[in-house]
Amino acid sequence: YVNFLSRITPDNLKQFTTQMQKFNAGDMTDCPVFDGLFEFAQLYTGASIDGAIKLNNNETDIAINWSGGLHHAKKSEASGFCYINDIVLAILELLKVHARVLYIDIDVHHGDGVEEAFYC
Repeated sequence: YVNFLSRITPDNLKQFTTQMQKFNAGDMTDCPVFDGLFEFAQLYTGASIDGAIKLNNNETDIAINWSGGLHHAKKSEASGFCYINDIVLAILELLKVHARVLYIDIDVHHGDGVEEAFYC
């Protein structure tokens, strides 16, 4: 799935018709393909992971990623305008040091991607 995200662009959509259906991406979904999609996903995901690492290393007491929180993405599927679930990856990073992590979703609806990763 990540390899797919790294290769898809608005210019080559027709080459990925089957994969777009499989991974719930493209114009007929709520996860459109746009210029810079993969770079955007790398940046917001990396920022969340970096924040978790800084927390684990006691380099900061608070870490906020204002561009993160894409809580609908699944392990191998985009969903709800979310492509990579940075929250799940940050929680997994925090679990390397901490026995438990409290996740509070302050959005107006639940993060089904986070739920699927940890509670299903």
